[in-house]
Amino acid sequence: MYENITTLIFDMDGVITSENKYWNTARLTVWEILSSDSYIGLNNYFDEGDSFLDQLALLGKNVISSDFIYELKKRAVNSNWDLTFFVLSLHLISILHSLKENQPEFWSTFLNTNSLSIEQQLIQLKGLLSNQAYNFKDSDVLIGRFWQETESLTGTAVVEYLHPFSKAILNTDMHYLKPKGELWKLCYHNFQEWYEGKRDYSLPDDDTVVTLSGLKQMFSKLCESRKYSLGIATGRPRSEVINPMLALGLLDYFEKSRIATYDEVLQAEELASQLSKHVLLAKPHPFVLLKAIHPDEDVRVLYTEEFQSLDRSYVAYIGDAASDVVAAKRSNCISIGVLTGCVDGRVIASQQKMLVDSGCNVILSSVLDLPNLLGV
Repeated sequence: MYENITTLIFDMDGVITSENKYWNTARLTVWEILSSDSYIGLNNYFDEGDSFLDQLALLGKNVISSDFIYELKKRAVNSNWDLTFFVLSLHLISILHSLKENQPEFWSTFLNTNSLSIEQQLIQLKGLLSNQAYNFKDSDVLIGRFWQETESLTGTAVVEYLHPFSKAILNTDMHYLKPKGELWKLCYHNFQEWYEGKRDYSLPDDDTVVTLSGLKQMFSKLCESRKYSLGIATGRPRSEVINPMLALGLLDYFEKSRIATYDEVLQAEELASQLSKHVLLAKPHPFVLLKAIHPDEDVRVLYTEEFQSLDRSYVAYIGDAASDVVAAKRSNCISIGVLTGCVDGRVIASQQKMLVDSGCNVILSSVLDLPNLLGV
């Protein structure tokens, strides 16, 4: 099976780099929009007191727990922007449901803000909630109901269900709860501001999930064998691939044309929309993987089912999540899973089960075991 492999495509997070910075950025973004006076202003909603930023490592788990992250990864939801939007939306739906049930006159007032921008609506909501006490634990029942109703869903279908779920709960159409809608875009903008250190607060830089020396030795061995083309297929923006990989001294191991990122996803989605075709191409869709495998192919070909179905047993995609396995299987590549992407506190057995259940071909303890698997 492995002697025919000529192309190795790597995911970034959980395989080479840690996702801790992304997860903490998601926590900061959700906390800001729910608790900051610039938005909804529910001070102490996450039991954060007066010093959330100083206690992010401890209090961040109240905002987005490790179990929540694992559940989404298990459902093949890959994007940390989707994670941010997803958590914020569920809390917001719970808060609005409470407002609807307990203060119908305020709920009617809020419904009249539906034509305003999302930022204006959140500020209006802040005024309506100013004398009420809300706590993140109040959302547990509603979040549990969402997981039950979406038990059979995976990938983008999970996030897309937020909108009909909100309509059922609130009996009204909150149009901004659609994926890539106004609230998603606000989450994306604020997430990037926090991640890039533009809020006078710096998160630690990306670290690797295994030793940097081990990675360099492994990549050197693969390149020196002259058997393989190496590439990257990731949900990160291009700048968040190039800059950290350059800083880590790992970028030169990869063919520049085979580095496919979220930037290419956005460009392809925009092109498709111009052709009146609405497609979502982020993983678990195989687009970004196919872009790394076929860098010169017309992007309109890459998202056709006919092209995806071609045999690519000469390609292995190395990832840590269900979305990586699904993308590999949908593009007829070999899926190699690694266990270094375990969410905090999650036992390796659970990670392994998630990869097996997704259809992974082979599972390694870490990417450092790849040369032995390939006989290099």
